[in-house]
This record gives sequence, structure tokens and C-alpha cells, in this order.
Amino acid sequence: MTVPMPSTVYVGIVTYNSLPDLPPLLRALSAQTYSSLVITLLDNASTDGTREWLRTNANHLNWLLLRQNLGFGRGHNRILQLWNDHMQPTDFYLALNPDVIMQPDYIERLVAGLQATNAGWGTGKLIQTDTKRIYSAGHALYKDGYAFNIGYGLPDDSQLDEPREVFGAPAAAALYRKAMIDSIALDGAFFDPLMFMYGEDVDVDWRARLHGWQCRYVPDAVAYHRGSHASAKLRTEALANRYLSVMRNADRFDYYTYNLPRILLHCAFRLLVTPRLGAALIGKLSQYGSKVRAHPTEWRITPATMRQWFAWSSSQPTAQPHTLSQRLRSFFSRTPKR
Repeated sequence: MTVPMPSTVYVGIVTYNSLPDLPPLLRALSAQTYSSLVITLLDNASTDGTREWLRTNANHLNWLLLRQNLGFGRGHNRILQLWNDHMQPTDFYLALNPDVIMQPDYIERLVAGLQATNAGWGTGKLIQTDTKRIYSAGHALYKDGYAFNIGYGLPDDSQLDEPREVFGAPAAAALYRKAMIDSIALDGAFFDPLMFMYGEDVDVDWRARLHGWQCRYVPDAVAYHRGSHASAKLRTEALANRYLSVMRNADRFDYYTYNLPRILLHCAFRLLVTPRLGAALIGKLSQYGSKVRAHPTEWRITPATMRQWFAWSSSQPTAQPHTLSQRLRSFFSRTPKR
């Protein structure tokens, strides 16, 4: 009897001035119990010595050293393009942030969880490195396109210890099935190339859901994630990406009766409160909005199914600001007094 070959996991790491993270990251990768790995590191024109360190310490890896910063999503797209002809539909792609330290069985348990349920993508339990509280147990999504990390800031107790289906997965350490990547790609690109940083993973969540794929949370797969605090400029980039994703993925009726009025009001609000960042937000939406609207995601589920997910999301536990009032308070607490 022929024994089937194990699926290969192609690990993609996109770095930018991430030198302190590389030694522990690579030690954790070398300790993985899942042996069929192909590891590729793409560096986005770092200036902190990353390139010199790689040449001396990482000759066993595949690496790409770019002359310009492509951003997160386009960096991963570049890695996927490199291996596209080698990957089988049953293989997987692990998008891995350089500040993530995986437990030795993280990849093995995550692969097993997806294979057992035929899920298209998934995540393990991500723990905050400093506080040891939960960083993410998957993504939840609201109707206005706002996504939050389930369990964020909560103690790592038994409340999130059961494997289950979740709406989506943060790309800090998400595993994607190659067949799913191919089915939702935008002109051959997995992550939306219009999105430089932040929100690309939520857009993938939404597109994959609309194509009928399921996402799996595997709590026995544990990794530690430091995370970072985005600047005001990058938070504006994240907001623009969120609305671009809404423009592409929202149900048409919801878009015109609910989403579009909220987007217009939010743009006016930002222009009034933070004029420079508000203008940047409006500029990006004006530049790219017509492009995403011209290529909407093809729905293979009903709008009622998506409404069920929006309702499900409102019941998920998190300490992350997620209601509208909480998000407004968080915004004003970060905005300098004029």
C-alpha cells in the first residue's frame, strides 16, 4: 500500500528592521516537530543589519533581499509567487510574523486541525509575550468591517480551550491551505496588493468566507506574539484598508444602505478632527475605491449566513475596544488635544 506523502508547509516570513527577533524566531522554527517545511524570509529593505546577519547565520534558509519596502501583504505574495509552481493543493502556507515564537508542536497541531476538518485556514492560540494574556483566539467581524481579536487581553484560562470554527485568523501565525489560496486570489495575488500594511488578513478572512471556506481555531497549537503599536499614519492606513475591504466584500444592499453612509460620515469626522490624516484617508479611498468596487468578491454563501457571523461576533469575549462607543473612546484617548 502506498503511504501518502505529508503535506508540505511553506513558511513565509516578511521582515523590516526585525533583527532582534530573528535568532529566537529561527530557533523556534528549527525545533518544530513537523518536518516537511520550506522556509523563506523576505526582507523589506531593512537598515538594521538584518541582511548581514542573514548572510552569516541563515544560509540554510531561502531569503529574498528587496531594495524597497513592499509592505506585509505584497511581501507574502512575492514569496507565494516564488513557490507557486512547487506547491500542491494539499500543501499549506504559514504566514509568520518575525516577533512570533511558536511552541515546538505549533505547526504539527495546526496542520492536523485543518486536515481533520477540511478547513481552509486557521490559527492556534496566540499569547501576548509580555503579559501572558491572550493575544488572539481568532478573528470576529462586524457588519461595518471592523474586526477584533477574540480573547484579546483576557487571562489564558479554560474559556478558550476548545477547538472550534471562528470567522477568521490573524496573519501573525495563520496557516492557509493552498487550494483556498488559489480559489480566492485576486488576479493571482492572495493578499490584496492595494493594502500596504494592516487589514490584509481580515480581507482574506472575508473573501474566504464568501467563497464558502471554514476557518479553524486550534487551541492546542500555542505561540507567543509580542505585537506592536501602530503610528497614527499606519492606523489611518488600516482604516482605509478596512473600508476598501468593505467596498469589495459587503453585500450590495448592506453596502448602499448601511456601509456607505457610515464611511462618508467617518471620513467627514476624521477630516474635521484630524484634517491631515482625514485627507490621507479620503485620498486612498478615492484612489483605490473604484478599483475594488469594479472587482467585487463572488458570493458563494447567502447574505443571511454573513449576518449570522456578524451576530456571532458580537457575542465573542475580548478586552479589545470593539463596540462603537469603546472605539470612539479609544480614538479620542490617542488623539492629541488641539
